[in-house]
Amino acid sequence: MATTMSSTSITHGEKPVKTTVVKSKKKFIVKMVIPFSLRCGGCERRTDKGDRICGLKEEIGKDSTFDVEIYRFTFTCLCCRNTFSIISDPGRYDYVLESGATLVPKKF
Repeated sequence: MATTMSSTSITHGEKPVKTTVVKSKKKFIVKMVIPFSLRCGGCERRTDKGDRICGLKEEIGKDSTFDVEIYRFTFTCLCCRNTFSIISDPGRYDYVLESGATLVPKKF
């Protein structure tokens, strides 16, 4: 179980800055480029391929064929704070949309 620790001891000028640290070996806060266009399930906002979004990266298992870790990336919508997640797929060298959003079909 991940524990969080908050601290307000860091100050810049007169405004205190609150920092949060997630203490776990398998969860990281990352900034990732979205690999495909998708539409939020809550507010229908479109997020295009190539947009950078901060999210949580966690290890969920290992692929038995290639002996590579499988990761889940959980993001929040910038408009309505709905969460959506994608999973790495080492077998296809791609990502799979897990929940919280729908894929936008490619236009040629």
